[in-house]
Amino acid sequence: MKNELIKIKNWWNDLDKFILIPTFILISIGIMLVFSASQVLGSKYELSQYYLIKKHLIFVIIGIFTILTLSTLSPKNIILCSIIILIIAMILSIIAIFFFSEFKGASRWIKFSNFSLQPSELIKPTFVIVSALLFSRYKNKNDNSIIFNIILLLIISSILISQPDFGMFILVFIVWFSQLLMAKISLKITSLMFFSFFCILVFCFFFLDHVQFRLKNFFLNIGDNYQISKSLESFSSGGFFGKGIGAGEISKSLPDVHSDFIFALAGEELGIIFISFILLVYLFIFWRIYLISINEKNFFNYSALIGLSNIFIFQTLINVSSSLNLFPTKGMTLPFISYGGSSMLSCAILIGFILSLTKKSK
Repeated sequence: MKNELIKIKNWWNDLDKFILIPTFILISIGIMLVFSASQVLGSKYELSQYYLIKKHLIFVIIGIFTILTLSTLSPKNIILCSIIILIIAMILSIIAIFFFSEFKGASRWIKFSNFSLQPSELIKPTFVIVSALLFSRYKNKNDNSIIFNIILLLIISSILISQPDFGMFILVFIVWFSQLLMAKISLKITSLMFFSFFCILVFCFFFLDHVQFRLKNFFLNIGDNYQISKSLESFSSGGFFGKGIGAGEISKSLPDVHSDFIFALAGEELGIIFISFILLVYLFIFWRIYLISINEKNFFNYSALIGLSNIFIFQTLINVSSSLNLFPTKGMTLPFISYGGSSMLSCAILIGFILSLTKKSK
């Protein structure tokens, strides 16, 4: 018993509290905002006004458990865990495409009972770890690891585009490409991958209707701008100090106010000052991880931390920018704040991996 208490004490002392505590702050803000959204959406869909918040609290408990559990693992176990989850997530994503019905024009979800899982969400943090391992191996041994890495990227890209999930494809590729640059791979390979990415973008624009629609709608203002208009009105309505939790009206007319547009709800109910604080919390977590990563002598740890922190901050920026009409709308959640079990689990895995890799004693 005494030895177990010592282990727990050592684990707690080794954890980076400057990452853990801000994460819990974001989770708490998410609970508050989902509770507010739950009251309106419950009545809209003839459900209990506490239906969403009850499910969200279950996701939060699972998320916190995942963060703390993964933070206890060693880097070797993090790699093993990532390989297993990545393989399962890829298989389930393919199953979702062929065996489950579309929802909002996409085949990304596996539904069971009152819950649904988006397996592709689990690809993001685990692929970063596996990719960091392959880049590290290539730098050390100069073998075929880079070829296997590219093949894996192509398979994942094919899955995401087939669903289709164009936004997540862009996010995954950009993060992978940042790892490629950090690895200082030959200019020939780097140029080839950049050119391939450009060709895929052109292909998606001409052959995926929703991609073409969203880009034209953003750049040429062609199409229905109801959600963006209401989102911008929400920020204007909230002003500097907001209307208070539960008092937002404009933002709650948004169909996805509990998920993709929860930042608009925060803008109306909490105000510009508080949402600026939220953004600072995200930036603080990113900056903390970055400071630790640049001092890493182990290339695997360095590449993994850079990739994980980039996913975290890029996803945040995409969601916030979409709400402010600075970026084409994309069904991407705000980490730890938006409602959604798959998103919460994915972000929890990401932070759990980061806490494991940033422990004081490795």
